[in-house]
Amino acid sequence: MKLFQSDCFVEFHSTTTDKHRENGRYGGSRTERDQLLRRFESKLSISDYLTRQLISYQGNKHVPGFRWMKFKEAFSSQLVSDLIRTTVSEQVLDPFSGSGTTALTAGSLAKTGIGIDVLPVGNMIARAILAMASLHDLREFNATAERFLDSINTESIDRKNCFRHIPITERAFPDETERALSKANRFVAQLEDQNIALLMEFACLSVLEDVSFTRKDGQFLRWDPRSGRQVSARLNKGSLPSLKDALKEQLLCMKADYQRLKETYANARVEIVDSSCFEELPCMPTDSIDLVLTSPPYANRYDYTRTYALELAFLKFDSDSVKKLRQTLLSATVENHSKRSIVESSYRNSDLPIRVNELVANQRALQEVISVFTLKKEQLNNHKVIDLIHNYFFEMSLVVAELARVCRSGANVFMVNDNVQYAGEEVPVDLILTDIAEELGFECQQIYVLKRGKGNSSQQMGRFGRTEIRKCLYHWIRR
Repeated sequence: MKLFQSDCFVEFHSTTTDKHRENGRYGGSRTERDQLLRRFESKLSISDYLTRQLISYQGNKHVPGFRWMKFKEAFSSQLVSDLIRTTVSEQVLDPFSGSGTTALTAGSLAKTGIGIDVLPVGNMIARAILAMASLHDLREFNATAERFLDSINTESIDRKNCFRHIPITERAFPDETERALSKANRFVAQLEDQNIALLMEFACLSVLEDVSFTRKDGQFLRWDPRSGRQVSARLNKGSLPSLKDALKEQLLCMKADYQRLKETYANARVEIVDSSCFEELPCMPTDSIDLVLTSPPYANRYDYTRTYALELAFLKFDSDSVKKLRQTLLSATVENHSKRSIVESSYRNSDLPIRVNELVANQRALQEVISVFTLKKEQLNNHKVIDLIHNYFFEMSLVVAELARVCRSGANVFMVNDNVQYAGEEVPVDLILTDIAEELGFECQQIYVLKRGKGNSSQQMGRFGRTEIRKCLYHWIRR
């Protein structure tokens, strides 16, 4: 099945240039990666359809509900809608559901949408959308919103409702905002209607970045020096809104979306699961899913527990619980420990982890990458990148193995993912995962590539030259 008729097929090449090979700047063998590229080259195609807006949060900026909070890791509801309409499906799954775009969009199209994610911030966005859609009318929401805003001026401060910082969030807010957050927390804690309480709590969570001295920036939070923290990269956020003003604007936005959300999701069959897909997928029935639409974390060292540190602290995560959460996420940072012993203990009656481990160990292009990284260890900005790559592909392969089990014959899997590069060496995530998927029971239909890929960092560019890394949408079918 060919989905995007405007695709043009081109010849793809390694990002390693002959000049750099001659200069010895790379120094690692590419034999296996080049062979894998030749094998799948006919499946790689530049897509006119795919744009950065479509496969990122940008496409949701003006979509009711999803526009409430900038969740950069999401893809657009338009992408999900388009892909669902090109397939025959009833049960739609996203094992890395983020803000619930797949599950919610599937529900809006009269499908059953299932979203699994261990990060509570994204799940809260999805639940807030569903909570708004479930309201009978706006009278109680409006009345509660007015009292909520008034409480910031009238409520007394209670120590148990103060924002409980973790080290990474200390000094994130002006003193007045700290006091206002304490009053907001106290008000929400007294609400009896669970949906209304969720909506007020979400409104507060969604404006935390706006009223703080921080800004999300890839692997970390950037800080305005007015916070009093020692910062290397200076950030000037200008005049910060008060919590009350930010909440007022957000609540008006939520109110404006009510009718559209009610029409779209009031009867939607949507399940949002607060858990890791490593725990949930093994419990799902075999041959139960028709369509998978997902975008796992990329192997790019982004740590979502740092990116969303303010929101996690607001949700009462302390330092220990944040560290624990980090270790339950898919291994995509140098701080993730191996999950192999944990996974194997939960598969006591199955040899699947052992078989997956053998499959990963025998994937030649992957082992070539790991061997080259081991030889070039001193050039890596963190030698634990080697462990990251090991763990990432073992865990992703285990997820793919479970998807092969839960998907019916003929089921479609679409996965948005980026290739990565370290020390000038490309890791062809798309080709390696597709090769593993074919070993596990899928057939690659196409790997759709954005016209413009992702550039390497300025630091890598200076050392290894300008390269472009593929951004892709994989399409596999269960045999």
